[in-house]
Amino acid sequence: MARFQHTVTLAPVPRRWFESCVAALHDLAEGTDAEGGRLTLPDGRPLPGLVLAEGRHPEPGARYRPVNEEDGEPDADQCLTVLARDRRGETALEVVTHDDDPDHPARLVCALGLTSVERPREAWLTATLHSAGGKRAKYLGGTGRLRLDLGRWWQATSHGRHPARAPLGGTLTHALVRVSVTVVPRPAPDGRWRVTVKARIRGRSFARPLLPLAAAVLGRRARRAGAEALERAAVAWNAQVPALVRKDGED
Repeated sequence: MARFQHTVTLAPVPRRWFESCVAALHDLAEGTDAEGGRLTLPDGRPLPGLVLAEGRHPEPGARYRPVNEEDGEPDADQCLTVLARDRRGETALEVVTHDDDPDHPARLVCALGLTSVERPREAWLTATLHSAGGKRAKYLGGTGRLRLDLGRWWQATSHGRHPARAPLGGTLTHALVRVSVTVVPRPAPDGRWRVTVKARIRGRSFARPLLPLAAAVLGRRARRAGAEALERAAVAWNAQVPALVRKDGED
């Protein structure tokens, strides 16, 4: 088993701001009308780039497709489906993308959900890549899962008692490896978040006995690459998130 740990500093997201954004997005979806497959915003303007292909907007079972810029027709290779819509319960969406590559056709299924729009408690994301590339297909696909306990996250970012479990955790499963990830935030003295990411990598199948050797040879380089990727993500976050929060405050 190999391990990885790195901490970055992020600009904080106010809880009230986050919850107001969630409610605003839900209100926008509910206020959008559909006529003949075309979607219009609450102010009457057309919603570009997306059409209702099946079902009743925005109820569970409704399916939407993006519009091709070239011919203005719905894209048959992409589909967004409403799985659930309940302000007090769960709201969930599924996005399916097909890749018709003749050598390695693939299908990516992503689903994301939120429990309680009025008072968000939990969010989750799953992604599964299926490949039909012959005998090696299972090595070209995999599954990822993330779950965020928002109550624990806000508790962990305050100066009170910290939760016993990580508020954000997930797994990435491949035919040859399984990665478990936890993310724990802590309040920094200047009000920002100190966010620590930990990962455990376990080999599977015939890769299990090879993982210790790979970790010994490539471990330092892999950890450096992981740390650099997190630092780049932190730079992007810190460049964009504070501006979004300030903009909404000014509006």
